[in-house]
Amino acid sequence: MIKKVSYKDQVYDYLRHAIVDGTLHEGEIYSEQMIADQLNVSRTPVREAVQQLRNEDFIEVYLNRGFGIKPVSVELVNEIIQARETIEGCTLRCLADGLNTKKGQDAIAIMDDCLENTMKKLRGQDNHYEYMQADVVFHEASINYTGNIYFIRMFHMMQAQVERITISSLAFQNRHEMAFHEHESILKALKSGDGDGAVQALHEHMDKTRELLSKHV
Repeated sequence: MIKKVSYKDQVYDYLRHAIVDGTLHEGEIYSEQMIADQLNVSRTPVREAVQQLRNEDFIEVYLNRGFGIKPVSVELVNEIIQARETIEGCTLRCLADGLNTKKGQDAIAIMDDCLENTMKKLRGQDNHYEYMQADVVFHEASINYTGNIYFIRMFHMMQAQVERITISSLAFQNRHEMAFHEHESILKALKSGDGDGAVQALHEHMDKTRELLSKHV
């Protein structure tokens, strides 16, 4: 059955994408009417989308003025990375243990494809959004491999913040190249069945992201 997508959901998707890719800037104030005019919709779906994004901690609403993009804070970076390390640490070990199963090989193939067919091509470019999308798919592969609905839900719940943090980190000089090699280390350990090595490589990858962002947020 084809589901009708509401105007609110379309406006939400537009604003979420614009926040993640930096089209909407921190420090500026935007009006609901401006967004409504831009998207050729009424203010109601814009107001509803803004409220949802506010509840998800992306937006700050200023009474009678409009809304602004909530800055990425050191606390947010640390909390997201801590959550990721906890979830992915477990799922990477599970994937290493199930390496020789068809499901395990399918997950490794997804990670390999992200690394070789997308990240490798983009590592010398400034296409942060496309690189980030491949990054998310790479990391999500081990989570989906487990089939654990709670891991999957938790990752999806914080996915937009993960995307935003990833794009922020990719803006640093040579970060694409460094991140590529960090992903290589994770995958190399996985392919050898070394779950502990994969988790260690993940921690090093996350530590570098934390280090870069903590100096500039």
